[in-house]
Amino acid sequence: MKKYRDIHHHYLSNFFKESELNYDSFWLFYNHEDGIQMESFFPDQKVYTFLWEYSNPDIIIKIDEWKRAFRRNNIEIVQEDKLHTRNYLSGERKVYLDCLETSLVTADEKFKDLTAYDTGQRFVQIVADENISFTDIDLSFLEITDTADKFRALIRILDTDGIQALILNGYHHRRELLKVCIVKKEEDCIPPMEFLSLPIFENTYVAIPFNW
Repeated sequence: MKKYRDIHHHYLSNFFKESELNYDSFWLFYNHEDGIQMESFFPDQKVYTFLWEYSNPDIIIKIDEWKRAFRRNNIEIVQEDKLHTRNYLSGERKVYLDCLETSLVTADEKFKDLTAYDTGQRFVQIVADENISFTDIDLSFLEITDTADKFRALIRILDTDGIQALILNGYHHRRELLKVCIVKKEEDCIPPMEFLSLPIFENTYVAIPFNW
């Protein structure tokens, strides 16, 4: 795995003015078959893992409900898992949002088989202290129509006490998967790593999360 800190904010400066940039990011590149353990970066934290699917207006509602995100992606939910589900409207399209509340170790194992497309397109995680509940996370940003504004509002939930990091997911065109970890500026969790001194984004794909 390769680790880089984006000290010049090449990515976040696309969305925030310099005066608003109260956040840092670091980038993790890894081979899909090698797996990754995020717990080493955020020990003693838990993670809310979001995945979503879209409705299909061409089939009847009862069948459409089977498009719940975890079911469609073969994510096994056992009795002790904490599952949160929400439905949203995006224009004329219904969105089924599923969220699993687990340890980072459990999440890494459950979601390791997602394809690079699914990982980059419909997958985002929020790392939080153990005392943070699902209802403590302000999801009102999901009602914002403009995707860039929605993304900025998502990043700002890092200003909430107990929210430690956002993990975006994507892939590099060399077929490496990547995780972009966004944290509050000068957060202690950023380990020593190489600096990302040049923009690399022409060779990577990282979707804006919740881009409905």
